[in-house]
Amino acid sequence: MPRSLLFLIADTGGGHRAAATAVSHYLDRAHPGEFSVEIVDPFASASPRLLGRTAGLYGPLIQRAPWLWGGMFHATNSRTMVRTAELVMRSVDPAIARLMTTLEPAAVVSFHPLLNRAAVRARRRLGLRVPLVTAVTDLVDVHAFWASPDVDLVIVASPGGLDRCRRNRVPADRLVQVGLPVDAGFSEGASDPGSRRARRLHLGIDPDRFTVLVCSGADGSGAIDRRARVLAGSGLDISLVVICGRNQRAYNGLAGLHDQMDRPVSVHGFVTNMAEWMTAADIVVTKAGPGTIAEALCAGLPLLITWYLPGQERGNMEWLIDTGAGRYVPGDAELVDEVAELAAPGSPSLLSMRAAVAQLARPEATAEVAELIRSVAMKLS
Repeated sequence: MPRSLLFLIADTGGGHRAAATAVSHYLDRAHPGEFSVEIVDPFASASPRLLGRTAGLYGPLIQRAPWLWGGMFHATNSRTMVRTAELVMRSVDPAIARLMTTLEPAAVVSFHPLLNRAAVRARRRLGLRVPLVTAVTDLVDVHAFWASPDVDLVIVASPGGLDRCRRNRVPADRLVQVGLPVDAGFSEGASDPGSRRARRLHLGIDPDRFTVLVCSGADGSGAIDRRARVLAGSGLDISLVVICGRNQRAYNGLAGLHDQMDRPVSVHGFVTNMAEWMTAADIVVTKAGPGTIAEALCAGLPLLITWYLPGQERGNMEWLIDTGAGRYVPGDAELVDEVAELAAPGSPSLLSMRAAVAQLARPEATAEVAELIRSVAMKLS
């Protein structure tokens, strides 16, 4: 009979669920029948209504008032504020305790910063020995909420993340630096021009034209519709693909764009095959979200960052610039200029950025994270 694993997430953006799903898929492929993975958002499925509604404000907040999000990030980024916030977060503890009691998991893995301590409190309340793992889904600027010293293992994606967890009192022997889990589809055939061409044909994209993918996380934030219109009207000889995510307003506004331009434009809302679109593109224009960055690197895509979420994503943008895998292009004219440079035949800048991307990509991270979780789960079996 398969052992149960409980993966805790919250749908604040798409990265937490995507990372949990990538690990789950790997375990299914590598160890078929060994585990039954439950991916649960306690805020949406079982938490008090007010708390659930608060978690649901993430998308509207980052679209309309990202400065407020940045202020909240910095104001709460300390051990003192984390302890204070726990008084509010305790209301989610009963939901997690019920999940632990019902599922009797071999391990509980938190993919969200607000659920680590809740899992610790639920375990203590129930008197269980179930191991707890934190899989950090941020890259560089890891918030103090992620650092729970009482879990059995904390998996981080970068040296910066490891350093921040150490400063927040996570013991060194419980910290492992691996990388962000990314679904295997993002790296399949990423370096093979033949596979890229075949994928373009499958998706209805001109196989011979330089392809630019414009996206901005699951919520489609950051004026994605304006960026798309600027590139569509630039006169550049490119194919343009726009993934608007859950931003229905942007999708509706761009729906007729392909009829207005003399260049190929493909506009979509929320998609479940992002790996196909990324591995069909030449570059990606996006925000500095950790999940999108990790996916793009595995897909071999240089990144043009148009904006970042204040607080947790600034470090991601700076890291990409420092390594040469990405560039920061907040202005419309800068964006068009950079795309023109990279789309030029034989562009040396494109070759240089692709080489930097190849150095940073960690397609093996998903397997390493999954095997660490499996090892922890098997210890008490």
